[in-house]
Amino acid sequence: MATVAMNSAISGLNAFQTAINYISDNVANSQTIGFKRIDANFSSYVSASSQRFFNPGGATARPDFVNSLQGTIIQDASPMSIAIAGAGWLPVEDGATNASGFSGNNIRQFTRRGDFSLDQNSYMVNGAGKYLFARSVPRPTTAVPNPQPNQGALVPVQINTSQLPALATANATYAANIPSNAVAGTTFNGGTITITDANGAAQPVSVTWYNRTTAGGTLPGVAASTATGTNAIAASAAGTVPQWRAVLTVPTSSPNTYESIALDFSFGTTTTTAGLLTGITVAGNSAPGTQFSAAVTAGTGRVVLSYGAPSLTAPPPAQSINLEFGAPSTTAGSASQLNVAGGTSQFGGTSISLSNILADGYSAGSYNGIAIDTNGNVYSTYSNGQRLRQYQLALGTFNNADGLVRQNGEAFLDSPAAGFIGYQAALTGQAGGINPNALENSNTDIGQEFTKMIVAQRSYSANARMITTADEMLQEVVNLKR
Repeated sequence: MATVAMNSAISGLNAFQTAINYISDNVANSQTIGFKRIDANFSSYVSASSQRFFNPGGATARPDFVNSLQGTIIQDASPMSIAIAGAGWLPVEDGATNASGFSGNNIRQFTRRGDFSLDQNSYMVNGAGKYLFARSVPRPTTAVPNPQPNQGALVPVQINTSQLPALATANATYAANIPSNAVAGTTFNGGTITITDANGAAQPVSVTWYNRTTAGGTLPGVAASTATGTNAIAASAAGTVPQWRAVLTVPTSSPNTYESIALDFSFGTTTTTAGLLTGITVAGNSAPGTQFSAAVTAGTGRVVLSYGAPSLTAPPPAQSINLEFGAPSTTAGSASQLNVAGGTSQFGGTSISLSNILADGYSAGSYNGIAIDTNGNVYSTYSNGQRLRQYQLALGTFNNADGLVRQNGEAFLDSPAAGFIGYQAALTGQAGGINPNALENSNTDIGQEFTKMIVAQRSYSANARMITTADEMLQEVVNLKR
C-alpha cells in the first residue's frame, strides 16, 4: 500500500535528519580541542518477513561514536599543553578549588582535551573546566633522593610553587682511567667533585692522583699545610700492592680551612682482572675529629665520606656521602662493584681520562614554571637549574574506546561496552606517549563532513519525493470512484 511507502519514506526523512544533525555538530566542533566526531550508522526496520512475504518498515540512524580515531597533533606554546600520541585518556573530574584544597563530584571522566593551565590555587584544569588527576611523587629527601610515583589512588594535580629547599649531597660517582703507561712518580689532576653541603652551598672536592715513585717504590704522603690539612699523611711502605693514591681535599670548618683524605687503589694484573679496580683502602686522614674522614665498604667500590662543611659550628654535624669508584651495581642503591668494567680503571695511555664525575644534591631555588616530558612526568622547574618531578600522568586505557559515554566538555564516562583496562604510565602496556607543548585537535574532517552532508541532503530530498509519489498514488485511488 502507498501508506507503507509513506511510512518508510518518513522514517528515511527522520534518519537523514539525524545524520544532518550529527554532521552539523561535527562541523561546529571542527576546531574544538579533543573533540571526537559522531557518524550516522543506518539500520533498516522490517515490519514482517517470510520466504514469500516482506513488509518494509523503513530506516533509522543511530550514533556511531568515533572516539578511538586520533585528531591532528598541533604544537602549542604553553608548557602545560598535553597531547597523547596513541591510545590512552587523561583522567579528569568536575569540581572546584579553594585554599583548603579540591572538592569534586567523585565522578571520574576521561578526556583527550589537554589545554591545561593553573587555576588560582595552582591546580591543573583544562579549557572545559576539567581538573587533571595523576599519581603524586613525594619530594626528595637525603634518605630518598629519587622517590618513585605513589601507586595508590590518583589525586588532583596541584603544582607546588614554593621554594625548593637545598638538598645535601648523599651520593656521588667518580670514574676515570688512570694510564698504566704513566712514568713512575707521575701526578695527575683528577678533576673536581662538586658536592652540596648541609647549608646548601657548593663545595669543591679536588682529586689528585699519584703513582709509585718506582716500580716497587712508595706512594707519596701529604704534608700538613693550610691547603691540604691539619695532620700529615704518611707515605706508603715500599713494595705494597696499591699502585695509585688519590688525595681528596675539601674546605672544612676546621681552623686549617682545608682537610684531605688519601685513598690507595689496587688494580688487577691477571688476564681476567687486568686494568680493573680490585680494592681501595684508606691510607690516611689529615682532619681531626669528624670534619673529613672516610671508610671503605668492604668488598665494594664505595667509600663513605663523613664531612663537616665550612661555617658549621664545631664539632660539625657529619654529612655522609657515598662516593662510588667501582662499576655501577645492577641493583639500584647498592654499592658499586670491584673487578667489573665500568668504574675507575687502569688501562693503557699516558694521560688521565675522566669519564663520569657526578654528585646529587643542589642549592635552594625559586619556582620558575612547569615542564612535562614524553613519559608523562610533570616537573616544576627552579632558578637553581633543578627540576623536581611532582606527578606522573596515568593514562586510562580501554579495549573499546568507542564505547565510552559522551559528556560535556570533550569528556567521557566509562561504560561496560568500553572495557576499562586500567591506568598505565605513558609508553607502557597499551598506553601511548605524551607530546608536550602540543594539543590534539578535533578528529572532524571538514571535507569528509561536507561530502556526507551532500549525500544526506540528496537522500533526504529523495525520501521527500517518495512521499509525494505515494501521495499521488493515493490520490489516484480516491479518484477511482468518480
